[in-house]
Amino acid sequence: MHGCLIALIVAACLVIPTVGILAAIALPAYNDYLARSRAAQALAEAMPLKWQVAEFRAEHERCPGGGDAGFGHGEIPLGPMQAAATVTEVGEGRCTIELSLRDTLDAIDGRRLWLQYDPDTGQWHCRSDLDARHAPVGCRD
Repeated sequence: MHGCLIALIVAACLVIPTVGILAAIALPAYNDYLARSRAAQALAEAMPLKWQVAEFRAEHERCPGGGDAGFGHGEIPLGPMQAAATVTEVGEGRCTIELSLRDTLDAIDGRRLWLQYDPDTGQWHCRSDLDARHAPVGCRD
């Protein structure tokens, strides 16, 4: 019986630190993955708004503002990942959508993503104030 007890103690002394080390590595990596996926989800939820803004810009030759049909007044609720989006016009007729992220993860809560539409090229450009490891691939500076 003493041999089994010694083997159990030795096994516990090896397994517990190993599990602790693996958890210390895996948990931060998982949280980074979770933050990145939630920021990408916020971009996906903004896709219909991007199309609306581009269409509005093509029709009216200006960016939509508060009170324009389909854009509400000020902030536009999009989905569960961000509290709201705001559409503004910046220099040279470029429309910008600002997404305010709201989440339980401190890494992305209160952070923002900006989507800027260039009517000359018809392309969207993304940037954010997220850490590079949390930002979606297209939004990393």
